[in-house]
Amino acid sequence: MIKFKDIPFYRLDIVSYKRHFEEELERFSNAKTMEEAYDAMLDLDTLMVKYQTMATIVEIRNTMDVTDAFYKEEAAWCDKIRPEYEALESRLSSAMEKTPFKEQLSYFTGEEAFKKAGLKEQCFSEEILEDLREENRLSARYSELTATLKAKTAEGEVPLVSLAKMGSSENREERSRFYKIWEESWMGIAQELDQVYDGLVKIRAKIAGKLGKDTYTQIGYCSMGRTSYGKKEVAAFRNAVKEQLVPVVTQLFEEQRKRLGVETLYHYDEDFSFPGEKYDITDNVVEAFKKIYGSMSKETAVFYDDLTRGEFYDLAVRPGKINGAYSNLVGRYNMPFIFETYNSTFGALKTFAHETGHGFHSYLKRGEPFRFTENCSSDLAEIHSMSMEFLVWPYLNETMPEAQIDRYKYQHLKGALSFIPYGCAVDEFQETVYDHPEMTPNQRLDLWKKLEQEYMPFRHYDNQSFLSEGRFWQRQTHIYKWPFYYIDYVLAQTCAMQVHFLCEENREKGWNCYMDILRYSGKYGFTDTLHKAGLQVPFEDGVIRTLSEKAIAQMEQLSARIQGGVSSE
Repeated sequence: MIKFKDIPFYRLDIVSYKRHFEEELERFSNAKTMEEAYDAMLDLDTLMVKYQTMATIVEIRNTMDVTDAFYKEEAAWCDKIRPEYEALESRLSSAMEKTPFKEQLSYFTGEEAFKKAGLKEQCFSEEILEDLREENRLSARYSELTATLKAKTAEGEVPLVSLAKMGSSENREERSRFYKIWEESWMGIAQELDQVYDGLVKIRAKIAGKLGKDTYTQIGYCSMGRTSYGKKEVAAFRNAVKEQLVPVVTQLFEEQRKRLGVETLYHYDEDFSFPGEKYDITDNVVEAFKKIYGSMSKETAVFYDDLTRGEFYDLAVRPGKINGAYSNLVGRYNMPFIFETYNSTFGALKTFAHETGHGFHSYLKRGEPFRFTENCSSDLAEIHSMSMEFLVWPYLNETMPEAQIDRYKYQHLKGALSFIPYGCAVDEFQETVYDHPEMTPNQRLDLWKKLEQEYMPFRHYDNQSFLSEGRFWQRQTHIYKWPFYYIDYVLAQTCAMQVHFLCEENREKGWNCYMDILRYSGKYGFTDTLHKAGLQVPFEDGVIRTLSEKAIAQMEQLSARIQGGVSSE
């Protein structure tokens, strides 16, 4: 099996590639039989995988070291030609809409592929190619600014990412010191972050106008491939969160403040639910998860063995590497690549489970005739990852001392609940900004402060600096690079919690539900996939209230054990 580091890189000849794609597209469009259309579609799928593999390798190697001159240049080239590739995809979507063999082909691809093809036509035109290039340039600038942040310390200037573990220290004073340093670093790029985002909002508004839409919000919903729901359903969901969940989460943090005995619970205290909270998380997470996935199921065992044998991961913390995490499919090699800046903290462990959950889905889909069926909408994709965060619970003893497991579970549940209001705030922020692109940078900061009060009234900042100015959202990469993605995390969280509580009642039933979601994702849309797997759709009445009640009940049991000094069995 080839190792990722040994994969040769080859830049596509885009002229030759486009010619070949257009030839196969013509063959698909003019097919006289379903079999001929199917064969042409297979060839088109192979061509898409070829491009996507090249682009993915560039992205991975560029984000591994943004100072690498070769891959920095290749990333810029990929950003430049990506709109041309998207134009080819758009033409394929149009051809899929028109083919007389749609019903027969959907037997192999799933019906969702053809529904998404209809949406693709609405959010692309050759007229926006230059605008997309500018959008890519601005997005890349955000990555450069945030990946190379420096921190001033008594020992001199160091990469900010090298100090990240201070932010999760059990010592409150150390956390406070870290965030003063952190805010100073981010404040140094604040004005340029304002300019970059203002540029992105303006160029996206321009794109929406050229595509005949009133606002970019409409384009966002199309580009996210949402075939099951729209803006109205999401707004109603956000209101339910405000009414039913925000008071519950606010009370949780007030109880936490009293337990900790502090006058004000600052944002850097939120992850410390009990006095003396400390996690001794394994440094060797790769080996720990060999045992976890080896025990979880036959499928996870095979997946993880291939992942590690091919070294399709990079978890190191080092200068030049972006601070983040993702799982990207390297299509021609049928393997996902797991990327993370792993620092042996609570969050890092949860993130590794999350990203390998994404990877597991990609790996399971390797036997499908069409790889593009792996590209399900992100509301489903995030269920794969967020559910895995919970599915590893029975094996946490491989990653930390037994006595710390109940604390980890409590914090995980509390974080899952409190994340939902935050994610809704991000979504409402983006919707408001794109519905009103004329807003100034300062008006956007004021908007965020208003939304924080509505969704996170428990949040307080220690320093009168970056965060208190209403800039918390600027640390959220998705807001800059992938607009309207974030609500999908929220919807997925409600589904992952349903999977979790199913597993708590009956592990086999919960696992089978999870596997059904993996299998149906990409072939069916969000609503249909959930129904087929036996889950409730988050927009249904009472879902938020029921989940919060179940979570609070389990947290109360965990809290009683923690404060009573009794460990879980």
